[in-house]
Amino acid sequence: MGKLPYYFAHQNQYIAALAASYGVLTIGMVFGWSAPAGPQILENGEGNLNLTDDQFSWTIAFMPIGGAIAAIPCGMMLKSEGRKNTILFFVLPLLLGWVLLTWAQAIVMMYLGRLLQGFAAGAYSMSVPIYIGEIADQRIRGTVGSFFQLMLNLGMLMSFSISAGVNVFQLNIISGFIVLLFGPIFMLMPETPSCLLKRGHKTKAVETLKWLRGPKCDAFYEIEQLQLEQDALLNQPKKSIKKSLFTPETLSALLAMIGLVTFLQMSGINAVLFYATDIFMNASDSLNHEVATIIVGAMQFFGTLLAAFTVDRVGRRWLLMISAIIMCVSHVVLGVYFHLLQNSPAQVEDLEWLPVFALSLFVTMFSIGFGPVPWIMIGEVFAIDVKDLASSLATFTSYALSFMMTKTFNPLRNGLGEAGTFWLFGGFCMLGAIFVFLFVPETKGKTFDQIQKRLASSKVYFRAEK
Repeated sequence: MGKLPYYFAHQNQYIAALAASYGVLTIGMVFGWSAPAGPQILENGEGNLNLTDDQFSWTIAFMPIGGAIAAIPCGMMLKSEGRKNTILFFVLPLLLGWVLLTWAQAIVMMYLGRLLQGFAAGAYSMSVPIYIGEIADQRIRGTVGSFFQLMLNLGMLMSFSISAGVNVFQLNIISGFIVLLFGPIFMLMPETPSCLLKRGHKTKAVETLKWLRGPKCDAFYEIEQLQLEQDALLNQPKKSIKKSLFTPETLSALLAMIGLVTFLQMSGINAVLFYATDIFMNASDSLNHEVATIIVGAMQFFGTLLAAFTVDRVGRRWLLMISAIIMCVSHVVLGVYFHLLQNSPAQVEDLEWLPVFALSLFVTMFSIGFGPVPWIMIGEVFAIDVKDLASSLATFTSYALSFMMTKTFNPLRNGLGEAGTFWLFGGFCMLGAIFVFLFVPETKGKTFDQIQKRLASSKVYFRAEK
């Protein structure tokens, strides 16, 4: 953490948030790998192994399995080792995962490589939002919180784009090299003031806050307020984990977060992204599948960029509800297209652009709302004493459902057809909009205490708090 000239408001908070989010970019390349790599491995015979469709499906699925497994241990590490050290630790399994995937001599090596990558994906999905949530002040918390999904989407777009000009081996090497750069960059960033204070490093916490907020901030006052909050927690009667989790505000936060990550996954986003190229191949023989996949990745990145500029203006709830409704429309359109393609192909001969448009609209709206907002809120809604464990439960739920959706996508397509599968996803998106309307609080511009009071309230959340 060096001294930098201060040129604009919140400068160093943006720098630290971007540095942490660089790790998420590397995870984005893990997520984006399967869509372009699948056809190259299965159809072109690239790589050291000849894989069946089922083996490659399991290769994809081991990543979310790793994410689910890592969630609870990562929560424990965040508490014992701190935010920064936890993020740095998971560089190792991520890098080893790319090594195993690149030089795999047996299918078990590919499974293990993806599992290790999943460990890092699960860890970063909870540790990076918590880190960003603790370094950012409330005025820009939504903007910098959206960096998580922005960099995730940029990583996927990079994977889609790079793969158009290289083979799978070269894609793996490039992805591993990008991971190597992350460690040295993030080492230069500070631990969060909250974490430093909990460890008794008050002077260091003040210095860090001055670096983050700028020379004009009253760092001593803010640290004193944070100290009072932490002391109040310490002076409370000791609670068991069960009692801490079952307070009204924590239960409300858990309901909101587990509901959000559930509908995030049930929207079908990971199934769509993992099998994007495959979907386009089923939609049309004349489409340039690689270009279509890159277009979808670009629209996803554009959507998150738009979210970064709107989340602290429009608010979390509105973005989530708009996102869910338009995602539902996109799935309905995709379902209609595939229904006509199967039953009346002549009617869609001139509509080969439609699946690209519908999928692009879907990922854009996902990236505006359900992509970034749950991960922004995961760093906002949980009390300090339960944040690590509660975030672990939400992350575990997300990756467990991601595994389920990844493994059931092809069976769903075989059983319900392409049309029925997309209509099913559309139904979940509409349910997601209703859930947000009823149960998700607005956190835009609110302090931690205001958020906790809102969560503890018996009011339904659509009664907006002024």
